[in-house]
Amino acid sequence: MSTVQSENKARALTCSLSEGTRQNDVAAAIRAGGGNATVAAAIKTAEIAHYRRIIASCAANGLPVVDFKQALRDLGTDGS
Repeated sequence: MSTVQSENKARALTCSLSEGTRQNDVAAAIRAGGGNATVAAAIKTAEIAHYRRIIASCAANGLPVVDFKQALRDLGTDGS
């Protein structure tokens, strides 16, 4: 996953912090183990939470969310 770039400093900070949280959550899921399905589900949950934080940041800063909503749909959610 690449880092979201933004000229908006508040959004850039939110995205950076969210990416750090996502990476920590993914690492924790891998460390916890429990089988492939369990690890995959925990990673998916971390990814969904990350995209939802990014979408909230976009909405708060008047920026487009379409790509991030598509990422959520790709993860099997309704995009919200």
